[in-house]
Amino acid sequence: MPSRRALLRTFAAGTSLGVAGCLGSGGKSSGGTTPGPETGTTAETEPPNGTGTTDSAPPTVEAVEPAAVADRGVPRSPTIESDTYEPFRAFVVGERPDSPGNHYETPHVWVWNLTGDPATVEVTVATGGTELYRVETEFPAGAPLAVVFRERRTYDVTVREGDYEKTVTVEPDRFRCNATGTDVQVRLDGIEAGTVSTSMACTTTPGGT
Repeated sequence: MPSRRALLRTFAAGTSLGVAGCLGSGGKSSGGTTPGPETGTTAETEPPNGTGTTDSAPPTVEAVEPAAVADRGVPRSPTIESDTYEPFRAFVVGERPDSPGNHYETPHVWVWNLTGDPATVEVTVATGGTELYRVETEFPAGAPLAVVFRERRTYDVTVREGDYEKTVTVEPDRFRCNATGTDVQVRLDGIEAGTVSTSMACTTTPGGT
């Protein structure tokens, strides 16, 4: 089996490092969103099943124990300054196929609060223009929230904090062969994102839909 190669690209300078994986940078983003409430409350919305997609019902989103998804198969982005390595909340999207084939991977998106203080952050998960789940909650300082995708589709994850907003997209090819972890970093001056992945040749087409 081909070995997993090592390449990480930092967000700011794009410097190559000798660590397992490849890092793609998403840069910083700001938008005209309304700041969320500065409270410790949590608001969650979940559309009813069976709405939105044209080919099949959209996948469901379920909360899971954070420890169950703490091992994402790749390192976190090198620009993250936090002593926390386990998410404080975690969700899984959809179900793995019954016959996924060899090298079927489940991509991770972790949203980090790197503002230095607790912050209210909104995270929305959508596919094909259909909102699957939205949660607005207070993130502890330095802590991540994890979303793990089990059903192969195209997904958009939108993160909002104050006046800042950023959307990252998980493409279907993220479910092939190589483990991937996308880190969305909420900072005082904006939101940035990057993806770390292993780099292994794919010799088998995964199953599933």
